[in-house]
Amino acid sequence: MANKKNNYASLLAWGDTAASFLNGCFGDYLSDRDNGLAIDMAFYRNNLPLKLTPVALKAACPSPTGKLCVLVHGLCCHEGVWGFPGDPSRTYGSALQRDLGYTPFLLRYNTGLPIAYNGQVLDTLLERLLAAYPVPVDDLVLIGHSMGGLVLRAACHYGARREAGWVSRVSRVFYLGTPHEGAALERMGHLVTRMLQAVPHPVAALVGDIANQRSQGIKDLRHGAVVDGVDFSDSVPWLASAKHYLIAGTVTDDPEHLASQLFGDGLVQPPQAGEHVKLFPGVAHMQLAHDEAVYVQIKQWCASA
Repeated sequence: MANKKNNYASLLAWGDTAASFLNGCFGDYLSDRDNGLAIDMAFYRNNLPLKLTPVALKAACPSPTGKLCVLVHGLCCHEGVWGFPGDPSRTYGSALQRDLGYTPFLLRYNTGLPIAYNGQVLDTLLERLLAAYPVPVDDLVLIGHSMGGLVLRAACHYGARREAGWVSRVSRVFYLGTPHEGAALERMGHLVTRMLQAVPHPVAALVGDIANQRSQGIKDLRHGAVVDGVDFSDSVPWLASAKHYLIAGTVTDDPEHLASQLFGDGLVQPPQAGEHVKLFPGVAHMQLAHDEAVYVQIKQWCASA
């Protein structure tokens, strides 16, 4: 009986992973056609979407606190990416709940949709969360991995522009391996696609056209996302009322190694050094979402006055 349950759980996990990957690659196509595989943005508990009603939230949070943390995953992933190796029930959210009293909420969304659109939906979702939450919220911490950090920036931008109540509760925003200046891999993909489409040969043109079918979410990463038709670097200021923390990794233990200089964490180049910037040599891009040393740093910053 236990083996059957484990096999069923493994099958569900594989299905969620496959669906999230498919949404990341072709999520806008799925959404435009109302395909049942398209993921609707929602907070998830126990692999199920959480209804944002007072009754549902009271049942999901039997001991609610006035401090919330929201975790937003990156491209082609779902909330399972936050699970620590060997202990998937442990996440930065559950650890912050145990150590500092934050109530965690983990988001799942269609990463193939435009980043700006996902930011607008998250803005609305956060407003609904705080309106239905059982107790008043005094502190809201946002944690984004990779593309998730850009979605958070977009949500803060739209929320601040319409003076949403949740924005004033945000004290800290953490960006883990977030390509604020754009992802080199997508810039290369864009260049290769344009070159293939320009080659006067039907096979090369066909390959280029197929490559160009990748989702708008992926294409947005070339610029670090686009809001209101303008690149992030030109149009989206950092939320002035919150503190912002950048965490990055490198593919080797030596950040000065040529591989680390060229490839960063494997997908994203590390930001320039600064007061709220922390580099973790030897921690690759995906590992940034579930690394003990990274959590210790997040906890330290959350605990600071």
